[in-house]
Amino acid sequence: MDSGAYLKTVLIGIFALLAALAAFCRLVDPFWYYREVSIPGFNAVKPEFKRYERHVKPQIVRRERPEALVFGNSYAEIGFDPLHPALTRPDRNERGYNFGLAGADWERVYCSARFALEHAAPKRVVIGFQPGHPLRAVDCGTLFAEMEHLPAGALLLSGKAIKASIRTVKGQRKQPTHTAEGLFYYTRFQLEDVERRFRADVARYLGNLKPDAPCLLKPSAAVVPPDFDPPEGKGVPADLAGLHDLLVRLARAGVETRLVAYPVHALRAEADIACGFANLRWEALLSVGRAVRKADPEGRWVEVWDFQGYDPDLLEPIRDNQTRLWQDVGHFNHEFGDRLLDRMFGRGEEGFGNRVEPAAVPALRAAFFRDRAAFLASHPGFMTEFAALVESFRSNR
Repeated sequence: MDSGAYLKTVLIGIFALLAALAAFCRLVDPFWYYREVSIPGFNAVKPEFKRYERHVKPQIVRRERPEALVFGNSYAEIGFDPLHPALTRPDRNERGYNFGLAGADWERVYCSARFALEHAAPKRVVIGFQPGHPLRAVDCGTLFAEMEHLPAGALLLSGKAIKASIRTVKGQRKQPTHTAEGLFYYTRFQLEDVERRFRADVARYLGNLKPDAPCLLKPSAAVVPPDFDPPEGKGVPADLAGLHDLLVRLARAGVETRLVAYPVHALRAEADIACGFANLRWEALLSVGRAVRKADPEGRWVEVWDFQGYDPDLLEPIRDNQTRLWQDVGHFNHEFGDRLLDRMFGRGEEGFGNRVEPAAVPALRAAFFRDRAAFLASHPGFMTEFAALVESFRSNR
């Protein structure tokens, strides 16, 4: 064989190998980008997806243009099933997708929602937020560039793609990390670890407090709530300017929007009260409610909802592997999230959760503390459990 023929054979072999590798990566689809082939035991479970979701989720939203979307951090990504019929109407063949992202800050949530408005045509969205966290306006240029750029070479012939494809095939016996619609399972399949994570979360919360925090000095219930006298709202504060801007865009586009303040387990909520932050949630809800009314004065498109309280689901025991609805103090499973979606979109039971209007916040707060007083009076073991959590932290410092 002369050198020309040899070189031709080598090049054909190289191209054939590259083509085979690209076909393998395309078939395995480790990043859940192509979404064309799903074979149990071969590629149905996508253990690599969670490492690349920030790159892939925007592409899925842009290509599939779902009518219903969920935005937020891991609380939203774990807690809201985008295919729940309250959000995604099955009689209309609508598609839903959970665009929540683990560890997402407000900047990423804000830019993800704006990306979806630009590249899809949502009819319904749910946006989760943590009361008291700033929701500022930000420049999305860098994040837009990241979300819009996903070269085919990175998916088919990069070293990461090949390794991820091999790991995907080998990892079919693992528990899935996500659904095809973006719902995150997190540690759902590790029931025996819920109590450990719960205690670790409480310890982390208490560890960030100043040594003179009331709950560290005396871990007991605050019997009388502090006064509540928030200032009058004048304009949209800078720390809510991004939320206001996003809601104006959503209302202008005719998108049915539900803002939900993430609920936490009642023991975690009690920590806020006992540690001196009893009014933080209510002050934040009042500010958010005012910003919403400025964005949607008639209340036609945007609603704010809060579910913190003493519903049995918020009081589920976090011990002895009994828990079904919680993965730690803040991450709730979609079975609880289903109740929230039903209520926010007019399908759920009355008396569960509250739609937040600025003028009603003082009354909602008063009702919350009345319910709390009645609950604590009839369930003394709750505060005993809370005090034990705090004392365990103090003794381990």
